[in-house]
Amino acid sequence: PLPGQPNRSSPPRSETSRSSFRTAKERFERSPLSVDSPADEIGDIGLGQRVQILRNQSTVLSVTQSENIEALVRAYQATSDERSHSAATALLRQDRVMWRRTDFDPGHFTASGFVVSSDGGSLLLILHGKLGRWLQPGGHIDSDDPSAEAAARREVFEETGVGNLRALADDPVRMDVHKIPAREPEPKHLHFDLGFGFQAAGEDIGPLDEVADAKWVRFEHLDQYLVDEAVVHGALAARRLL
Repeated sequence: PLPGQPNRSSPPRSETSRSSFRTAKERFERSPLSVDSPADEIGDIGLGQRVQILRNQSTVLSVTQSENIEALVRAYQATSDERSHSAATALLRQDRVMWRRTDFDPGHFTASGFVVSSDGGSLLLILHGKLGRWLQPGGHIDSDDPSAEAAARREVFEETGVGNLRALADDPVRMDVHKIPAREPEPKHLHFDLGFGFQAAGEDIGPLDEVADAKWVRFEHLDQYLVDEAVVHGALAARRLL
C-alpha cells in the first residue's frame, strides 16, 4: 500500500478566478498578433516590423501566462501541501509572476504531470538524469506555452513520448516547492511546481532523449522506487479523480 493519506482533489476554481483566466485567454485569442495568425495576414513588411510583431506576440503570451499562473495559485485549495502553497502565494507578491527559467531569486514556477495509465493502475515516472531520482515528468514553463497545464503536457511528451492526455481537473492536483542545487551557470534556487493530473490513452513510451529512463509503475509498487512524499500525494490525488 502507498504511504501517507490521499490528497483530496481541489474544488472547482472560483468564478472570479475562472473569469480572470477566461478574460486573459480571450484577449490572446482575439489579438491580431496571435501566433496562429497565418503568415499572409502579416503581409509584406520590413524586418523591423516583423521583429516588433514577434515581440508583441511574446508580450501577449507572457501576460496571459502570468495571469493563468496567478489564478491557479490563488484558487488552489491546499491539503497536505499547505507550506508549498503558502510559499507559492508569497512568490506572487514579487513585482511580476516568476515563471521564467532565469528567475532565480528565490526561484520560479514550473509545471509537471501526474499521468495515470489508461487502466488507472499505474503512474508514469521518469528517472531524472542529473538528480538520479524517480519523479513525475515536468520542467520549465516556456514563453510560448499558452498555460501552465500546456507546459506540463509538453514536458510529459518531450520527456517520455506519451501524448494524448486527458486532463483530470482544471486545477493542479499538487503544489510542491523544492530546492535546486547550483549548476553552472545557474545559482541554487527554488522550483515552485504546479503538478497537473492526466490520464493517458496508451502506454507506449519513447523515444527517451531527455531523461535516463521512463516507465509505468504500479501504484502499489511506488515505494520501491523511493519516490518522495510529494510524488506519492500527487499520484493519489490524480488517481482519485478518475
